[in-house]
Amino acid sequence: MPQSPVLRGSARCPKGAPPPSRQRRKALDAEAVRGSGVSRAFGREVVCLGSFAPAGGIWMGSTATGRNETCGTAAACGADRRGEPQRRRVAGVALSALMAGLLSGCAALPAAGPTAGAFVGNVDETAVQWRDGYLLVPVDPTVLAYQQEEPRPTFRAIASRSLPSDTGIGVGDVVDVTLFEAGVGGLFSSLNAGGQGSSSVHLPAQQVARDGSITIPYAGRVQVAGSTASTVEKRIVAALRDRAIEPQAVVSVAQGNSTAVTVTGDAVTGASVPIPTSGLKLLDLIARVGGPKTPIYETAVSLTRSGRTVQMPFSELVNNPEEDVYVRPGDVVLLTRQPRTYVALGATGKSDQLPLQGYEMSLAEALAQVGGLNPTLANPMGVFVLRREPGPEMLARYEGAAFERTAPGEPGATRLSGDVPVIYRFNLREPSGLIYAQDFRIHSGDMIYVATAPYVPVKQAVDALSGVVTPTLSAVSTVSILSDRLAK
Repeated sequence: MPQSPVLRGSARCPKGAPPPSRQRRKALDAEAVRGSGVSRAFGREVVCLGSFAPAGGIWMGSTATGRNETCGTAAACGADRRGEPQRRRVAGVALSALMAGLLSGCAALPAAGPTAGAFVGNVDETAVQWRDGYLLVPVDPTVLAYQQEEPRPTFRAIASRSLPSDTGIGVGDVVDVTLFEAGVGGLFSSLNAGGQGSSSVHLPAQQVARDGSITIPYAGRVQVAGSTASTVEKRIVAALRDRAIEPQAVVSVAQGNSTAVTVTGDAVTGASVPIPTSGLKLLDLIARVGGPKTPIYETAVSLTRSGRTVQMPFSELVNNPEEDVYVRPGDVVLLTRQPRTYVALGATGKSDQLPLQGYEMSLAEALAQVGGLNPTLANPMGVFVLRREPGPEMLARYEGAAFERTAPGEPGATRLSGDVPVIYRFNLREPSGLIYAQDFRIHSGDMIYVATAPYVPVKQAVDALSGVVTPTLSAVSTVSILSDRLAK
């Protein structure tokens, strides 16, 4: 078979020349391999420069790239070799630009919130500082010594734990009266079916009228409102002394409507409960109406007496027996779903709003409720508690450290009045920070925020790059394979 040299991109094949058959290409390939010592690559037929060139066309190979191709014409092979480096350069530039764009746009990537550096700034991390409208306070033993308990209301401000005095019979009460005589044959004597005599009579139950009286046979109207049962008994006996034989009277309250206490609210089945003579405490009263329908840590109980109202968490009433006071007629007890909560955000086990477990709840306990710090995202040096504190108290505590007194009209001056935002910072990477977290009390309305670690934005950028590049490379590979198959 005649040999002819292969021209680098300058050879021309006759127009319309068909490509060689597979068998012919294999035969030429084997002979080319023997002449040039080039092996197969990527499962493609290999024909190197200087190999056989039949009249129908020229086969060219590229040993520089390690990828050899069999072409139908020399012009196609030359064009392919010239285009390969250009495609690589374009892909490299595009990949570099994509990577640079992702890394420079880390601020636009999703995040759980500000970083620890956004809170602290470029100053001493252990210093108390006023920044952009809030006071940043690194927690230390001094801060823990200053912290105050959340104000605790008490029912003892309007009520007492001692048994209240008997208020007596009131208008609307239902009263039972039984009359006795010393002998048979008197006003209230009667004979039963067996001929036996009786010297007593039980009067029908009566409701105390608006004028405060009830009716007693042969005695007329007897005033009872505002008087105790024993006092009413003496009045009845005095009214019957000249008419009955040594009369005696027993008076009892069947329904103490005037001594009732109202229990209502969305967390309880409302009812009006009369107070027995033995008295009634607050927890007993709530138990008589079925107890709260909501969890105790989400329930608030308030007591209104004589125009004054005190409210506290129901859990505090249960845990502190000193708050279980006696109720009085006319009191109103309100049970509502009003949880004392805190919010946890950032790189915690979960972001949630959770109820405080009573008044004494520490930061460590609050973090435990949300699953602690996220081990793959959290920055232990960036744990913050956001709260509002009285401005004058903060000024007195940190004047000279974070504040300076200035003239009212001086530029940049801020007037501290009312409550000011305070952010307490904890470094849980240090053992002392864990101890401070155990002693720091969480208040209702606090926000706990855990910053993300510094490497998280870089990791997000790499993940985003991988999510873009991997499908692109896969698509390019698929197109290349389809093109090769179509070329065959």
